[in-house]
Amino acid sequence: MNVLIASYLVTSSPSGVVTYYQKLAADLARAGYRVHIVDSSHTPTIWRKVLGLLKRIMRPLGGSARAAYDEFAYFTGVYLSVRHLRHSTFDLIHAQDARSGVAAWLALGKQVPVILSCHFNDDPVTELALSFSLKPRATARLASWYRYLFSSIHHYVFSSEYAYSKSKHLLPVRFNKHILYNTVDLRATTDPLSRCPSDQFRISNVGYIDQRKNQQLLLRVGHQLRQRGHLNFTIWLIGEGPQRLAYEHLAYSLGLAEQVRFYGHQAAPWALVAQSDLYVHTALNDNCPFAILEAFAVGTPVLALAVGGIPEMVPVGSGLLPDADVSRLTDEVIRCFQPSYRAGLAVTQSTFAHQRFDHQTNLEKLLLFYRQAVKSPLLGPMAKGSTKPNSPYPLNGE
Repeated sequence: MNVLIASYLVTSSPSGVVTYYQKLAADLARAGYRVHIVDSSHTPTIWRKVLGLLKRIMRPLGGSARAAYDEFAYFTGVYLSVRHLRHSTFDLIHAQDARSGVAAWLALGKQVPVILSCHFNDDPVTELALSFSLKPRATARLASWYRYLFSSIHHYVFSSEYAYSKSKHLLPVRFNKHILYNTVDLRATTDPLSRCPSDQFRISNVGYIDQRKNQQLLLRVGHQLRQRGHLNFTIWLIGEGPQRLAYEHLAYSLGLAEQVRFYGHQAAPWALVAQSDLYVHTALNDNCPFAILEAFAVGTPVLALAVGGIPEMVPVGSGLLPDADVSRLTDEVIRCFQPSYRAGLAVTQSTFAHQRFDHQTNLEKLLLFYRQAVKSPLLGPMAKGSTKPNSPYPLNGE
């Protein structure tokens, strides 16, 4: 099978989406599939210059103009990139976002079925409306655009039930969906890791450093640890992002300058997580983050806020935090200072992860979904008055 992976995110983007499709491409190649990746970096040079000029015109006009520009630029960039490949034979488009998927589908003459991996935390319209501070009228136009995009896609892979529940109002009348949690496979990339001894209790956090990832919560926990007389700890913030400077200043103002280390972007963040005693995930919303899966994989116990799809990832009573209350989170961190408690937490979480996030099992399920999509692409509108198309597999989540 020849698979086209389409995404607007370039391979250098510090995003879990990029991590996902790069690992997917490697898995598919090992399974004997032919894979071609197209992203916005493949936009033809002339069109890139046109988009650069348009960007200078649109960006100063406000949030709705910036949102419209981004949608137009990413869509047309992927479309023109795939048009260069229209004489190639592809069996399937695996899109990492709706606009790239539909752009590739149109560029290949509407002849190749599309599977969309739904990486959004809630739904793309809500996320973009918040990102660009869109007013209701602009948000409504954006919702209409995404309903059009989703109307051309009939096969969806969600990485949590949560993500499906938040976005199903945008989906077409007829569709196939599969819940496939993200997975990691570190066995092929590293030797078994041994923890380096230290007299410091090491707390790690991985993620893009911004307000949604909420690393400031962990800094405030560090401050409260000091207030309670616990001084033998360090906090490792692994990642890069727009809030880094602000959080560096916050760490200094909280008296944590000597206890907080900013590692920046790391190609293999799990290698640092493996050296820590506890991983704390502070995001205010997340779908199925790789950082938690990597912590499970290296045997580091996890504490995480019970938001988004995370309650589907962490067993009840074993690391889930009900809210972002600093005092309660500090209590949980102090409990984890006890080696026996940490060891029990790690065993419970690892057992749960092995059952739900087995890499090979989920890959085989995805490849089966590929074969089903190619066999029954569900192209074209559903007949008026029909409740189900003539398809051999469940629709609308049935």
